[in-house]
Amino acid sequence: MNQIVNNEDATAAKYTLERVRLAMPDGSEWQLFAGENLLATIPSANYELSVEWGKLIFAWWDDQRSQSWRVVAYQVDDAEVLLQVTRGLGRELAMITLRNEAKWREKLVIEELELPDRRRRYPQMLARLLAARFIQIKLQSGQIKLQSDTPAETTLAKRYARLRWTLGGETILAIGVGEAESQAEIDGVIAAGLVWLANFNRQREARGQSNEQAKRVWFCLPGAASQTAIERLTLLDCSHLGARLECFEVDERHESLRPMQLATQDELLSTHPRELDWPEAIPAPNVWRERILRLASDFIEVRQLADRESYTINGLEFARLSRSQDARLAFGIAGGIAGGISGGPRDEDQTNRSSVLSEANFFRLEQLVQELIKYRSAQTPDRRHPLYRLREEAWLESMLRRDIRALDAGFDDRFVYSQIPAWRGEERSVIDLLTVTHEARLAVIEIKATEDAQLPMQGLDYWLRVEQARLRGEFARRGLFAGIELTNQSPLLYLVAPRLRFHRTFATVAGCLSPQIEAYQAGLNANWRQGVQVRSIERINLTNPTG
Repeated sequence: MNQIVNNEDATAAKYTLERVRLAMPDGSEWQLFAGENLLATIPSANYELSVEWGKLIFAWWDDQRSQSWRVVAYQVDDAEVLLQVTRGLGRELAMITLRNEAKWREKLVIEELELPDRRRRYPQMLARLLAARFIQIKLQSGQIKLQSDTPAETTLAKRYARLRWTLGGETILAIGVGEAESQAEIDGVIAAGLVWLANFNRQREARGQSNEQAKRVWFCLPGAASQTAIERLTLLDCSHLGARLECFEVDERHESLRPMQLATQDELLSTHPRELDWPEAIPAPNVWRERILRLASDFIEVRQLADRESYTINGLEFARLSRSQDARLAFGIAGGIAGGISGGPRDEDQTNRSSVLSEANFFRLEQLVQELIKYRSAQTPDRRHPLYRLREEAWLESMLRRDIRALDAGFDDRFVYSQIPAWRGEERSVIDLLTVTHEARLAVIEIKATEDAQLPMQGLDYWLRVEQARLRGEFARRGLFAGIELTNQSPLLYLVAPRLRFHRTFATVAGCLSPQIEAYQAGLNANWRQGVQVRSIERINLTNPTG
C-alpha cells in the first residue's frame, strides 16, 4: 500500500482518490466495509477527503451517523479503494474498503472466465496498466500479441503477452504472463523474454536500425507465483544485449501494477532460502529387497529417495516401497503400459496403477524384470518398444550416476547424489545429479535427453538451491560428502544433453547467466545408450554468446 507520512504524501493521495471518485458515473454508490463487515451503502456525494495539518482525513455520513478517520495508507483500483485508517490517538489501525458494487461484480465475472477468455483479456489489461503508470508511453505495435514473431521464439512463447513501447525515445519490450497459467508457464516467461530481446535487437542491427534496439525489458508477473522467475532475473546478466531487465507485479483481481525491486545476488543467496529435502541416509528394513535383487543383481539399482525406496533398471522404476506407516512394496511401471507389462492385475492404488507385491504375484514381477532386461537395453530387439522409449532422461541420468567420470574425469565418483528434491511447496522440483570434484568443489548437473528450452533456467534454479545450502553448511550437517571438506567456492554448473539435442535458443538463454556462475555446456554422443562419450564441453557464459 502507498504510505502517507507527510503533507506532500497526503496531498498526492487526496488527488489520486478524488480522481477515482470522478471516474465513476453520476449517481454511483459505494459499499463501505470495515474489515469484512458492511457498514453502509453511500453515494459519492456522501464522503469527502481533506488535508488538515499534513494529514489526510476521510469522512462519510448517512441519515443516521457520520464518522471521520485519518488515512495512513491507501491502495486503489477501478473497483475499490482500500484505506488503512486510525481514529483518536491513532493507536489502533483498521482497514476500510470503498467498493463500487457494479464494477466489483464485473471483476468477479472476469475471474470466473474460462482460461482461453482470460488469456484473450490479459494483454489488453496489461496494456492499460502500463499506459496508466507511464503517461508518456506509446504502444509501438498496432496489435497486442500473444504469439511469436520468429520460429526460434515459437516454442517459448506459449501464452505470453508481448507489448512493444516507446518511452523517452527508448524502445521497451514488455512480456507478461497471467496468474491463471501453470507454474511452468509462469517460470518460463524469463527464457521467452530473453530470446525475444536477443532476436529483436539482432534484427534491428541487421536492418541498420541500431537506434531502435530495445534498451529495457519489463517482465510482468503474477505476485503469488513469481518467486522462481524473480530469482532467475537476479542471477542474469544481459549487459551484452544492451538492455536492462525490470520487473512488475500484476494483480489481475484489483487491476493494479507495481514495480518490484530485485534483490542483489548476495541478498538472494543469504535471505530466506527455501529448504532442500534430503535423501535418507539409512535404508528402511525391507523383507523383499534381497529377493528382488537376486532376480538380476547386475541390472537392478536400489535407490533411497525422500519418499520411497526405488527399484530401477536403466532409470526406469519398476517397484517402490513407500516410507509411509502402512508401507507396501508395489510393482509395475508407473502410469501403466499397454501390452501386459505393467505388473499384472492392478489393485485399487490408482496413483501408481500398480500391484502390491505378494507371494501369489511374485512371478509377475519376475516377468516384468525379464522384459525390462530385454527391451530396456542398448541391444533391444525393438527400438519402438515402450520400455526402450520411456523416460530417456532418467536412463541417461542413471548412466552418468553410475559413471560420473565419463562426463568429467575431474569428478569424484565416490560422491554422486541424485533426485534430491530441490525445495518444498508448489514449485517443488528435483536436482538431477550433485557431485564434487577432486578439489572438493561442488558440481550441479542438469540433464536433458531431448530439446528443452528451459534447460539453462532449470539448471540455474538448482545451482541456487545448492549454493544456498552450501553457504548454510547444510552438506556437513546432513552427512553428505563425508570425509572431505568442501572448498569455499560456489558450485560448478553443467548443462548436459546429446550434442545435437540442445534447443536452438540454448546459447541465447545460457549466455545470459551471470558470469559469477561457472557454467558449462556438455554435448554427448547421440548413441549414448551404447556408452556415454563427451563430444564437446565449453564454458557458456563467459563471453555471453547470442547465437
